[in-house]
Amino acid sequence: MNHLSLKFRQGSVILMVAVLMLSSCGAPGRGSGAALLVNAKHPEVGIQQGQIFDLELSLSNPDTVNANVKEIRFASNFFEWASYEGSIPPLTMEEQANGDGVIKLDMVIAPTGVEDFVFRFRATKSGEVQGDWQVVADSGVTAIETKMAIAGSTPTGWEPGVSPDEEAPDLGPIPYQAVVQITAYVNVDGESVPWWSGSGTIISSDGLILTNDHVVSSTRYEEVTALLVSLTVAQDQPPVDSYFAYVVQADSLLDLAIIKPAWDMDGNPLDYSQLKLPFVQLGDSDTLDLGEPIVILGYPAIGGGTITLTRGEVSGFTAEEPFGSRAFIKTSGTIAGGNSGGLAVDAEGRIVGVPTQVGYGDAALDIVDCRPLRDTNRDGYIDENDDCVPTGGFINALRPVNLAREMIEAAKRGEVYVSSGESQDQVYQNAGQVVFEDDFSNPKSGWLSSSNENGRRAYENGEYTIDVTASMYWFWTDQYFSYDNLMAEADVRVVRRVGDADYGFICGMQDDDNFTALEISEDGYFTIWKQVNDENVTLLNWTYSDRLAGSGPYRLAVQCGRESLRLAVDGVLLGEVHDPDFRPGGFGMIAGTFEKGGFKVAFDNLVLMIP
Repeated sequence: MNHLSLKFRQGSVILMVAVLMLSSCGAPGRGSGAALLVNAKHPEVGIQQGQIFDLELSLSNPDTVNANVKEIRFASNFFEWASYEGSIPPLTMEEQANGDGVIKLDMVIAPTGVEDFVFRFRATKSGEVQGDWQVVADSGVTAIETKMAIAGSTPTGWEPGVSPDEEAPDLGPIPYQAVVQITAYVNVDGESVPWWSGSGTIISSDGLILTNDHVVSSTRYEEVTALLVSLTVAQDQPPVDSYFAYVVQADSLLDLAIIKPAWDMDGNPLDYSQLKLPFVQLGDSDTLDLGEPIVILGYPAIGGGTITLTRGEVSGFTAEEPFGSRAFIKTSGTIAGGNSGGLAVDAEGRIVGVPTQVGYGDAALDIVDCRPLRDTNRDGYIDENDDCVPTGGFINALRPVNLAREMIEAAKRGEVYVSSGESQDQVYQNAGQVVFEDDFSNPKSGWLSSSNENGRRAYENGEYTIDVTASMYWFWTDQYFSYDNLMAEADVRVVRRVGDADYGFICGMQDDDNFTALEISEDGYFTIWKQVNDENVTLLNWTYSDRLAGSGPYRLAVQCGRESLRLAVDGVLLGEVHDPDFRPGGFGMIAGTFEKGGFKVAFDNLVLMIP
């Protein structure tokens, strides 16, 4: 195990960034009399309570006969420390009566073959974790030792339960002293660099900071490696880089999070009993009425700027399930995008809301600065046309602080919890007049059958398959259906995995440069996007769903129309957006790759309907 402390210089500040390197857990194991070789990798140190971490397993068969693998077993006490989040490839874990976590495989590994797995967990408890993985094959059981350390969320000096009884200091009607800037560092080509920033509000003297989830959390493409907290020391001075923090509570559906400083700028643990930070009193957002004045404070730009004040008044409320009629507070103030996660106070200086740039109901989002990290539209360039992190733009809505109260109380108790943000199951079912059906048994039913150096589209064994052999490439097929509101569903299954490929349906196709796509991915995400001439426009950002972490196959369903674009799997709605520019057109199937080619997906039992 190697644990390196690397220094990156940013201006006059030296940033201490922990870089975790996975190491092999001892020598490869071999079952009794078996040819199967097993290698395991896991992080031994550096895991924080509440953090996601991966366990990697590689099974190889150097023998001249098949190796039959039946199970992968985890020691029962392992699940006292961590919860199972999913795997790549997607596999289902079964809980046996004795409490062991078991992966049922029934897998055959051919001679010289190798099968790699990544199992994803969330650390739920601090302490030393030790136990054995066991790989069960026909000819024996191979045991691999697992040993790791999970750091607690309540360091020495932090006394959970004390903060709720504290009385907030009088910071006046404009409590700017409690506002912080939060800078997210992400991994770019192996280097941790500042990439976006937002604002936050200190809500306890021991440093709990309320902000937006999207300000502090990783995305599908951007791995957050560090969170830098900069304190406000004067109205006319830039914030001062002060602490590195970690996430205590997060909910991506609410887009709210609570972070807590853990280390000073030299990497030393903090003494929370000595922190004594200024913090604001919680207000009651349910008592706000139309026309009441609101003051918004935050940092609109990354690095170098001073705190900014915006005045407005309550101009309305927006309903959203499952949060009720006050899911958002609309304000007449126009708030700069960097203020996302910042402070909105009433006339008495009490926090009543959090300016929220991402996912705020019917407010229009005008992004003026975006930082792309990856060639998400697969055009060979990383530029403004790719999915990116919004660092500028304008906000006119607030998340009410009352929606954060449960998170705040849990954080003060020392609890760590991060939610993927999935709402309660919303049943989705297509219903209407069937206008087209295809079980793909007839190779003349209208879909393309072709191949080239990038891949192949074909009717195979009663299914329609798309095989994308090239990396960074799309393949699709379509037929024209001129319906204003078209619903579709089909059985989909991955035939050949590469780890992060995407697949689904396209609709509203005008030509090869103008269409809408509704997709899921191998690694558990879903999205809705469209191509407009040379521009790739994300309508619904890649969002993780536990429902896509299983083994499949799935019954994938969509609705394409001017009123709504909907994506569902196995009768449960994943996501929905409204695109007023949508036009009817071609419909079909699509699949794409990123860094690795060789992905293959199969579609079957396609049904198209109209209301």
